Amino acid sequence: MTSMNEISDKRKSQLRCLNCFTRFEPAEKATEVKCPKCEMEWRITWPANDSVKIRGPVWSTVK
Repeated sequence: MTSMNEISDKRKSQLRCLNCFTRFEPAEKATEVKCPKCEMEWRITWPANDSVKIRGPVWSTVK
C-alpha cells in the first residue's frame, strides 16, 4: 500500500495541466513543457529542488 507521504512526494515533481487537468512529469529543470494530452505549452519554475509549478502559458503558441 502506498503511503500519503509517498504520493505527496511524487506529486511534487508532477504538473497538472491547467487546460485539460492531465497530470504529467516534466523533464528535470525544464523551463517550458507541453502537455502530452492537449499539447498546451506552459512556462514552469522549480521553486524547490524537487517541486515544480506552472507560471503561465507560452503565449507565442496559444491559438
